[in-house]
Amino acid sequence: MGDGLGLGDAYETTLGWIRAQEGEKAKLAMTTLMWICHSERPLRVDELCHALAVEIRFAYFNSDNIGAPMQRENFQVG
Repeated sequence: MGDGLGLGDAYETTLGWIRAQEGEKAKLAMTTLMWICHSERPLRVDELCHALAVEIRFAYFNSDNIGAPMQRENFQVG
């Protein structure tokens, strides 16, 4: 980028915003970033909502954990 800000700077800024959040907001933001960064392809919003609903500590998927995309807007960072 011409202004000296690259992808690494954008990533560090985003992590700073996430770290400034509290509790569940920070956890959701980090989990969201993890899914976005490690997915094999870009995820649709509904796919990301399903991914965020997964609870690793349980052997089954609880569809009640899937939040509506509009509810996720309350957790925007920055």
